[in-house]
Amino acid sequence: MDLFRKVISQPGNPQDFALQTVQDAIKPQRETKLVLDENQLLENMLRTLLQELVAAAVKSGENTMRYGGLIDDAENTQGQIPRLLDIVLYLCENEHIEGGMIFQLLEDLTEMSTMRNCEDVFGYIESKQDILGKQELFARGKLVMLRTCNQLLRRLSKANDVVFCGRIIMFLAHFFPLSERSAVNIKGVFNVSNETKYEKQAPDGISIDFNFYKTFWSLQEYFSNPASIGVATAKWHKFSSCLTVVLNTFEAQPLSDEDGSANNLEDEAATFSIKYLTSCNLMGLELKDPSFRRHILVQCLILFDYLKAPGKSDKDLPSEALKEEIKSCEERVKRLLVMTPPKGEQFLHSIEHILERERNWVWWKRDGCGPFEKQPGEKKTVRDGGKKRRTRWRLGNKELSQLWKWADQNPNALTDSQRVRTPAVTEYWKPLAEDMDASAGIEAEYHHKNNRVYCWKGLRFSARQDLEGFSRFTEHGVEGVVPLELMPPDVRSKYQAKPSDKSKRAKKEETKTAGNQSEENQVATPASEVDGPEVSAARMDTDAANGSSEEQQRETPDTDGGSHEPGQIEPEAEADQEPEPESEPGMIGDEIDAEVDTTAAR
Repeated sequence: MDLFRKVISQPGNPQDFALQTVQDAIKPQRETKLVLDENQLLENMLRTLLQELVAAAVKSGENTMRYGGLIDDAENTQGQIPRLLDIVLYLCENEHIEGGMIFQLLEDLTEMSTMRNCEDVFGYIESKQDILGKQELFARGKLVMLRTCNQLLRRLSKANDVVFCGRIIMFLAHFFPLSERSAVNIKGVFNVSNETKYEKQAPDGISIDFNFYKTFWSLQEYFSNPASIGVATAKWHKFSSCLTVVLNTFEAQPLSDEDGSANNLEDEAATFSIKYLTSCNLMGLELKDPSFRRHILVQCLILFDYLKAPGKSDKDLPSEALKEEIKSCEERVKRLLVMTPPKGEQFLHSIEHILERERNWVWWKRDGCGPFEKQPGEKKTVRDGGKKRRTRWRLGNKELSQLWKWADQNPNALTDSQRVRTPAVTEYWKPLAEDMDASAGIEAEYHHKNNRVYCWKGLRFSARQDLEGFSRFTEHGVEGVVPLELMPPDVRSKYQAKPSDKSKRAKKEETKTAGNQSEENQVATPASEVDGPEVSAARMDTDAANGSSEEQQRETPDTDGGSHEPGQIEPEAEADQEPEPESEPGMIGDEIDAEVDTTAAR
């Protein structure tokens, strides 16, 4: 520790002596990089030295970052604590010591310093932002830096330290990437703790309309939590009625250019307060303030943008009537912003630009916070003095020419089975089966069943390869189409068909088949009965024409096939059937024989 105390008291560049000081103080096993135990020993030494320096600065009454100041080569005064931080930062940047050590020292320094000294400490952090943001340091200390900034924000006053709070928030916005989930607010939670308190009962001797006063400040309840309105019609009507009263008052009491010039908004920026006073005695003065009116009207536009934004499901979308009401209210608010001096139209354009960027931010969050970084394309160097010639392709572009070249060299390129391959249903439905497993912890909004293209392709594959699974779609939806062997055990029983249902279905099919067979038999029996008289009549006519019953019996099959009259039914089945046995007395066949004998006798 004495070596570091001596080093920070001497001027010079840290790279000239930092590594040698560490080697003399720790005597590491390696020459340029410390191991785990050595890093821990060095960190304890530096944290102890930092604590002693802060205590000495407080005892002497000097500023923490200027205590023990030295004049360096550039004639700039630098304290011992910034000197110590520079040495540690150099060692961390060159990976001689553990990269998170500098972040730990900065956190200790802010905790030991007063708020006035913390502003100087944070100024040092801002000056080293580029080095602290390098990947090898950022990965080790980003959580420590986030915790340090959040602790500072909790200690600061939101009303009196607005500028310092803004510096911290801007630093976090530049230090962390846009896709950092810790600052994205995925769920869109509002700060409902920011409550605006106002008088509920009218005091004595009030000179304004107290009902308007309560109506005006009641709007803050909706502005602080726009989700409370949602798509509920009753809450929207209540908010709309209160807003209409306020807008009518603004329109009835327009501001002149003199009111805008009397309240110079640029001068007020230095003393801007995050909240306005809500005393009823100040209501008349606040209505004449252009910045106050703009504050309220901008809140209205932010609320309207939230209500018009698409939700995660169709239930969250506002109705068409509600959209028309929001649009009409939004147009009134924009007209009032243009009428509010000074430079009302320019102010409105700036607000619309900010809200458009906010909409893009909301869409990006709802799409899963995709990365913004794009891989740089490879640049082809052109020789000096040479002209870049445009490549000429045989069929117009590179892809078609390459395809033609492949076809010439390999005739089977277009008929290869692996060229266009349809995946198996067990392979295709695996992502959806993983979503159905509750132990995986996948949020419902990221399930594959919400992807319509994915579901449509899967249903087509199941209809071709797994017809039994496809039949479960009508009862269980797209999740029922997933093969049972892919489903988690606790979910599989829900989609399995019960044995009783299978037996009932089989019995129903057997009953239906038996009923169809009986109907066919009933239809076939009358047809044979009708064929008998018609066939007998045809035979009688043939016997009468030829005069010989024996020859006529041999010629009957040929005659029947070609001499039917219109309207008669052809006996198609007689040619394929075997000869029938002799008929018993009293049957139709005996009657036919008797009639034939009578005809022959005549």
